[in-house]
Amino acid sequence: MKIILKESDNERSLSRDDLPIRIGSDLDTDIKISGSLSLGVAMIIDLIDGRYVLQKINPTLEAMINRDPLTGNHWISDGDQLEVSDKLISFNLSSELLEVNVSNISMEDLPTQFQKRQSESIFQNKLFQRSGVVFFLALTYFLFYLFTSKAVEIRTTPGDVNISVSGGVFPHLKISDRFLLRPGEYQARYSKSGYFTGTLVIQINEESSQVIDINLKKLPGVIQFKTQPDVNYELFINEERVKSDTEGGYLIEAGKQNIELRFEKYFSIQKQLIIEGMNQEQQFIFDLEPAWADVQINTDPSEAEVVLDGQSKGFSPLDLDIIDGDHTLLIRKSGYKDLTSKLSVQAGEEIIKEPFKLDRLDSKLQIISAPEGASVNLNSVYLGMTPIDLELEPLVTHLISFSKPGFQTQDRSIQLDTVEAIKSMGKDSELLKVDLQPIYGNVNIQGTKDALVMINNENIGRIPLKVNLIAKEQTLTVKKDGLVTQEIKVKPTPGFDQTFNIRLLTEEEAVLAAMPQSLKTSQGLVMRLISPGRFIMGTPRRSQGRQANESERLIEITKPFYVGTREVINNEFRAFNPKHTSGAESYRELSNGFHPTVMVTWEEAAKFCNWLSEKESLSPAYSLVDGKLKLITPMTNGYRLLTEAEWEWVARYNGGGGKQKYPWGESMPPEENSGNYADESAESLMTNVLSNYWDGYPVSSPSNKFKPNSIGIYDLGGNVSEWVNDYYSTMNRQVNQLDKDPVGPEEGSMRVIRGSSWRHSTITALRFAYRDYGTQGRLDVGFRIARYTENE
Repeated sequence: MKIILKESDNERSLSRDDLPIRIGSDLDTDIKISGSLSLGVAMIIDLIDGRYVLQKINPTLEAMINRDPLTGNHWISDGDQLEVSDKLISFNLSSELLEVNVSNISMEDLPTQFQKRQSESIFQNKLFQRSGVVFFLALTYFLFYLFTSKAVEIRTTPGDVNISVSGGVFPHLKISDRFLLRPGEYQARYSKSGYFTGTLVIQINEESSQVIDINLKKLPGVIQFKTQPDVNYELFINEERVKSDTEGGYLIEAGKQNIELRFEKYFSIQKQLIIEGMNQEQQFIFDLEPAWADVQINTDPSEAEVVLDGQSKGFSPLDLDIIDGDHTLLIRKSGYKDLTSKLSVQAGEEIIKEPFKLDRLDSKLQIISAPEGASVNLNSVYLGMTPIDLELEPLVTHLISFSKPGFQTQDRSIQLDTVEAIKSMGKDSELLKVDLQPIYGNVNIQGTKDALVMINNENIGRIPLKVNLIAKEQTLTVKKDGLVTQEIKVKPTPGFDQTFNIRLLTEEEAVLAAMPQSLKTSQGLVMRLISPGRFIMGTPRRSQGRQANESERLIEITKPFYVGTREVINNEFRAFNPKHTSGAESYRELSNGFHPTVMVTWEEAAKFCNWLSEKESLSPAYSLVDGKLKLITPMTNGYRLLTEAEWEWVARYNGGGGKQKYPWGESMPPEENSGNYADESAESLMTNVLSNYWDGYPVSSPSNKFKPNSIGIYDLGGNVSEWVNDYYSTMNRQVNQLDKDPVGPEEGSMRVIRGSSWRHSTITALRFAYRDYGTQGRLDVGFRIARYTENE
């Protein structure tokens, strides 16, 4: 399209490459208007998408278009008139030509000046004087601008771009390819045919020269896609769907683009195209490849609805065009079960499928039995218990079995009518009722005399009792006042008499029976459950080997407790105190990891107990009072040392299993391999040893080396003596005065040590009743731990 610019007697022919046409007060504008130089390029005439547009750059400029204020951009039409400053700009527009006519708007007449006499000197002429001042100021202004401006080069990619600069109060002089601009902020407008027009804000600093780079972006290309055959498609660019921007075409960004055309029945087209852009038109033509297979679908019976991937396609028989790939086929017909099938096809195939055979809908069967709760098996497959509703294939014989504990098994064969036949009789289902026949067995119940026996809250008699019960597992409840009720499971067997002996327990016996017989610590030490009991602690006055501190006392242990089956060994104690040596400086064998730990004070033993309790999230048994560890009362469930009474109950009385004087029995000498005492192997270490006894260990031996007592506790006599909880005292009490769960005196200077060790050989020391005491660790003294299961 041709452009003609007319102003006064001048006429210029322009092309697209000369756009935009600049209007303003700058020296390099195409249409210059009067006003301050700061206006710069105030307006432009440009071509966008094939249409001429009038763009207002400087918002402060006042202008009228067709007698109306111009506030923004304006698409130019034929006959438009623009009034701006001192110019009237008219537009004549046709399909091939834009004619721009510029004329001056007439100004009001200037006031008339009085003429001076001819004889008056020119230098005395005031007009001349004013003109000289103006010239001098203009020259000064120009020189100031020239010497304070900076040379600014604006480089563009691509080159040959129209650039105009606006802003500031000084002119924007361009010399060659550089602008002379004073420091400050300016707007550089750039334009080139085929590229986006834009404005860049630039900041001029105090440097003598600056370079500013501008990269122009190409306008989109106008792209058309043609397919053979010509079918509808969807366009995707970089996986995003694109709608048509122009009639039959798309505006696509210049450069390499990944495009995809998707079709309903053809394979998609995926290509990487180079888009030229710059409003250039490009056309791409693609040949399409069919993506379907011809599939014939038949059913038995026919006239079944065919649903492909959720969409109904009609009724069989049916010929379908199915797209390449995997599909889900659903076939349904009233009175028949839905049939679902996976269908895989390849484009170009002709597929004739074998008829899809439909099964009739299952008929409903309601089953009840007397009594209820019978197991139902269909063809040996368990289905549930009566009453039960089943859905079974019609017109087929089914074998149904019924079984229930205590009743004879029954088998039934049944063939159901079709759903239509059942409904025609006004019913929804068929009914099958089965009466089960009971079977019995004899049960004899012995035990606590006169205890009441019940089944399902019904009294059936008192012990002793013989009863005939249905041959199924049943729960018998046995109760009697003052005793704990018991429940047992019985399952009578026809033809075989069963006998049950039920002894009811007291509450205390029941609690003990419910407790586990043993526990394990986190270190693997087994702890045995000890039952409570009453016994005489101490020794009768005339007993051989008796000491004065062994007064007899009547003791009762009221609560069950757990005790370690052996003493704490070195490996366990070193987890608490890694530097402990157990006196290896004297005898190396004492530090063996499986030997009892020795050379520990009572305080160190108590600290170990608290450490192990905290490790296992139990309540510590000892607390620090006035700088000393004391047993917390009431006692906690944490690990602790045995009380002296507990120790004697476990050692001398075997936890209620029977009293004995020595670890091996009632008389001297020790039995062979009965324990680690001062034997002949220790003659080089001790003055007094047992003659004719050899245990093979001069000092301590591994725990569990010798046989335990009757309740499974090792080394209560021999190997090492043991710290117990109590302070030492020589308390005298009446033997008939009962003392329950004693823990010893509240204060004292020494702690009790019980049991013989590898150092002992005398009758006095080898007895279970022997009492010793001390404060410091010894080479032959260790400790054993105990605990309750619950806090008191």
